[in-house]
Amino acid sequence: MSPKRQKATITDVANHAGVSVATVSRVFNHKGIVNEDTYRQVMESAQALNYQKSAAAPAPIPADSRRSEKDLLIINIPSLSNPFYNEIVKGAKAAAELHDYDMLLNQGHINEGNLSSIMHMLSRVNAKGIITLNHLTADVVRTLSASFPLVQCCEFEEYSPVSTVGIDDLLSSKNAMDYILSTGHRKIALVNGPMEYKYARHRKEGYLKALESAGIEVNPDWMIQLPEINADMAFSSVAKLLTMPNPPDAFFAVSDMCAAAVIRATKHTNYRVPEDIIVVGFDNVDISSITMPSITTVNQPKFQLGYISCELMHEKLTNPSAETKHMVLNTELIIRESTAIPVMRG
Repeated sequence: MSPKRQKATITDVANHAGVSVATVSRVFNHKGIVNEDTYRQVMESAQALNYQKSAAAPAPIPADSRRSEKDLLIINIPSLSNPFYNEIVKGAKAAAELHDYDMLLNQGHINEGNLSSIMHMLSRVNAKGIITLNHLTADVVRTLSASFPLVQCCEFEEYSPVSTVGIDDLLSSKNAMDYILSTGHRKIALVNGPMEYKYARHRKEGYLKALESAGIEVNPDWMIQLPEINADMAFSSVAKLLTMPNPPDAFFAVSDMCAAAVIRATKHTNYRVPEDIIVVGFDNVDISSITMPSITTVNQPKFQLGYISCELMHEKLTNPSAETKHMVLNTELIIRESTAIPVMRG
């Protein structure tokens, strides 16, 4: 008679999957806090070994098993619909993998009203730190950073008490405006985002400074203020503006999503880009190169922003007394079809 086959244990599954026993336990009991690849890897190992989880007695987790787990970082973004954040998350994740961290994405705003629940979530998943791309008030920054290492990427107030990485929005927008002015256009409209964000305030300031330097009077009717970066809202606002007397002949949009909406609105109102109206965007996301015409835009080093934000977090975690750093990365203007009138060949 053949010997009775011994049942697979949770340790067998962990060895087969190449992860810790604690990670296997998380997969079976709290699958929401492990990434998809790890979950699939563990479940495939369990199936291969014919592992049967005991409902009556969960497998014990060794007391020191947490040491073999990766430390967990949270990256918080305002919206999943804005493609600007995609490359930043990729950059942060690349640095996290280099330093052997796991990273979870959290979407939503952080404010005084939900701060306690956010901090409870960070404690519950045993997060070692949080990188945020959201606007945070000074009080929220102080409270959050008192309990968890915090790095702010793109959005932060001047003299933030935590490490930050971003761009010079004012200078970048003024350079874009100076380029528009160099093409001879003087009737320039602004499509802007919500003013609680640093980027919106500073890009508006760059827009106004460029007009002032050129001796051009500001037309308040040409400054579109959106409550959020939303293509449909931008389209409606621009289409309405273009049907009014004395419409602008150029648009500076603070995001490529809005710039693409401007181009759609010009077609809807029978204007041509760039022959009648030129358009400049911001961010250099994928839509800027595939829109017809392609969009002249300010390139942000998005991957680098995310990568450096995670490097600053790693620095803080490995050396809590490390100095607070404020890093500013360069941008560049990418000239495309939305501002360049094509040359006709005979």
